[in-house]
Amino acid sequence: MIKKIDCGKTNLSDLYQVFKLKNNACLEAKKARLFPAGNTNNEVETTSIFLASLSAIKEYREELFTRIGIKKLNARNAILHAYTELSDSKTGDRPDGLLVITSGKHSPIIEWAGFIESKVNNQDITNQQIEKYVDFARSIGINDIITISDHLVTNPTNSPIKLKKRSFKLYHWSWTYLKVTASRLVRTNSVADEDHVYILQELRRYFDTHKNLKSYEHMGSNWKSSVTTIHSYSPDQKIPSELLQHIVSSYIQEEKDISLQLTDKSNYHVELIAADNHEEDVCGMLQSSKTITSTFMVDRNKKNTFSIQIDFIRQKVTCYTSITIDKGKAQAQTTALIKMFEDVAATSHILVNAYYIRKKSNNQNTSLANLLEERSNSETYSVLNKQFGDEIKSFEIKTEDLLRKDFTSVKNFIVKLESTAYRFLTQVIANKKI
Repeated sequence: MIKKIDCGKTNLSDLYQVFKLKNNACLEAKKARLFPAGNTNNEVETTSIFLASLSAIKEYREELFTRIGIKKLNARNAILHAYTELSDSKTGDRPDGLLVITSGKHSPIIEWAGFIESKVNNQDITNQQIEKYVDFARSIGINDIITISDHLVTNPTNSPIKLKKRSFKLYHWSWTYLKVTASRLVRTNSVADEDHVYILQELRRYFDTHKNLKSYEHMGSNWKSSVTTIHSYSPDQKIPSELLQHIVSSYIQEEKDISLQLTDKSNYHVELIAADNHEEDVCGMLQSSKTITSTFMVDRNKKNTFSIQIDFIRQKVTCYTSITIDKGKAQAQTTALIKMFEDVAATSHILVNAYYIRKKSNNQNTSLANLLEERSNSETYSVLNKQFGDEIKSFEIKTEDLLRKDFTSVKNFIVKLESTAYRFLTQVIANKKI
């Protein structure tokens, strides 16, 4: 235990000892913060802190704005200006913020402007409120509103708000999306200025300690009764529209949360692949087969994807991906596959199917552990079937998990599904050679 600082010799990691603190973490808790917690947990201060950070960090704002198709930040001498709570002098309507992009150095010209409306503490942004802001916005030449809340959407270009006036542009950022994006940019060394890195790290810390910003941790009050009802259905039985909507509205948020949590907890950027009519697609899948399949892309590589299928009748979760090995015949291809996953091959829950010409499969669901044992015993691999051909077109690698009672749990469903997805990402996708 050191008692005093010897400048030029004392390590920073030992500084806590001088103040007789228990450990270095106790000293870190005393560190001056750019965004202190406490009285900054309400809606106004939270929005102000975020908008100021957005204005300060070029890479952060470019990432967020590019994803909603606003490219005016690329203009010459473009600057983002942020304001809070500007009121309509006639009605008193007051959006939480205003963002303005200008170009030009000496006499800046407004290139784009949009209102910000945010909510904290799991509050919903209402259609009625946004309709009022739309009227205000149009009256002063603004055609865009970005909403921010705990609600998760598939893409930032989607909105939880349904307007009567459809010509207006609505975008949405969840607080989880904003904090995960901040950390991802830091982790991937995408922010050039070290001071800006510090601001983003502080913003993430502020979000994490914010008592009124919630992660997605509850499937909704109707989840248990709805999935219990569908569990008894036959695959072709029609689901009533109200029951269908209860499940789809919750699951669409959860599948987005999967991509965000996987990105945040790993070294990968995991994105949900979805069409513009994604909600309609999910409804169609659930209605026709009582399953929902979500597909994810890793590190923006279209060749590196995996899918998660949720079976509401069997209450089962299946994660799967496809691997193509072009060199050699079936025996050599299988050996190459085993080598690819040698570090995790002993894990019995990873299963393999071999697909031959015209997608014919032996449907063996052979475990990697079994294939590893067959190789060591010089046996013929169980996935091989000469009647289908002597070359395997692709391998399907998958895991299957029965959730049972956790499937109907509003909280455990999320925990189990996301832990299953993380296991697949780290054990399968991490070892997959593209």
